[in-house]
Amino acid sequence: MASVRTEITELATGLGMLGFDSPAEAIRRLPKQLVDVDEAVWKKFVSAVDEPSHRVDFAGAFRNGQVFLEAKDGLRGRPPLLIEWKGGHRSPSHDQLPIDLRVDRVYLVSCKYSSKILLNAAPSNLFAAKGDVGDWYDFVAPKQHQALYSAVRTEIAGRIELPPFVGDLAKHHRAELKVALASREWSAECAAAYQDLAVEVGRITASKWRKSVATKRQREALLWRLLRIGPAPYYVLGSAKDRSLRLLVTTPWDWRRRFEFRDLEMWGEDAGQPKIGWRATVRDHEACEETSVDGHVEVRWSHGRFAQAPEAKVYLDTPHTQVPGYLHLDVSEPWSGQMSGPEIQLPLS
Repeated sequence: MASVRTEITELATGLGMLGFDSPAEAIRRLPKQLVDVDEAVWKKFVSAVDEPSHRVDFAGAFRNGQVFLEAKDGLRGRPPLLIEWKGGHRSPSHDQLPIDLRVDRVYLVSCKYSSKILLNAAPSNLFAAKGDVGDWYDFVAPKQHQALYSAVRTEIAGRIELPPFVGDLAKHHRAELKVALASREWSAECAAAYQDLAVEVGRITASKWRKSVATKRQREALLWRLLRIGPAPYYVLGSAKDRSLRLLVTTPWDWRRRFEFRDLEMWGEDAGQPKIGWRATVRDHEACEETSVDGHVEVRWSHGRFAQAPEAKVYLDTPHTQVPGYLHLDVSEPWSGQMSGPEIQLPLS
């Protein structure tokens, strides 16, 4: 289920495209052009945007929609007849384009506010394992995974009943472990075991990942996947740190017209959690220079320790505005805003 902040930024982005004279006018009633938004969601949205903690998010997202409406590479001043909101709908297959709004059935928009995550995936899918391998920690570092589990099991002995082997954990065991470990720091023994696990997972995962993309063409295709460059162009409207983010993400066809892929490296990092670094080297023919794109993947529990099998979260470390294939819609603006009485003050125009 989407968070309130996510709903606010996505819906406000769409409202900004509709040409309203003010944000106050935009939220007066649910516009007929904005579909797949039920009355309950709309009422919650209207109530939430007036809360101090959400006013800046609403103002900035609304402004992004306004810029997209006027942009030469966007709507060119033509308010859309239809804005479809994806909401909580989940795509039925892997790695669909990260689309939140579809405008006039043509323009695809991803609303990305203050997030460096490019992709969430099952590790077996991202790292090209043959079939679903279950718990990735057990697959690449079974000895270290069991050692950590044994240390945890010893530490909470008597509080909950657990099987002796981590591979035998059932759903109810994981739920109980999540609760038992939620408010506890790792003991020295558990912390050491987790560090051993993190290093081994990073090392083995990087090795397997490199072997899965043995050819240059495979590595180029993987880079496009990491950067979410797909068969259709789409827009990213959001924020990065304290700046607005308004980009057009191109296709592999467009990408190759300007850039030449050189290589993609991956390595395990000695970090506080399982982490794999990656760096792509690209030749920019227009600028006559080589550039690089950096990122990393964290293979970690996302809902609490031992709560579920780990996920792979792909992060972009290079600023979005410096990524080959991400084109600027306009000059970014400071991501700021404030309320003065009933009026919403938008970021700089």
